[in-house]
Amino acid sequence: MSVFQLIEKVAKKYNIKINILPNGVIILVKDNIAFVQIAAVRDVYYIRYLTKDETYIVKRIDELIADKIINEKLDETEALKIPDV
Repeated sequence: MSVFQLIEKVAKKYNIKINILPNGVIILVKDNIAFVQIAAVRDVYYIRYLTKDETYIVKRIDELIADKIINEKLDETEALKIPDV
């Protein structure tokens, strides 16, 4: 299962809309507001919360991590928090 399919599966549970840009970046939209940007950079995933000015890097995305991304709880995982630019 691709990362997009995995995130799509979890997002459906929470009625979150998904947009995928031509460059492969995934944008999650809740209540008509984009709140998460997910991009693959080399062999890691860059997750940026657009409404909280928080950014994380994770090595893999499974169903648990996808759920934490959508619920804005990546700080409860081993994700590396980096400065938001």
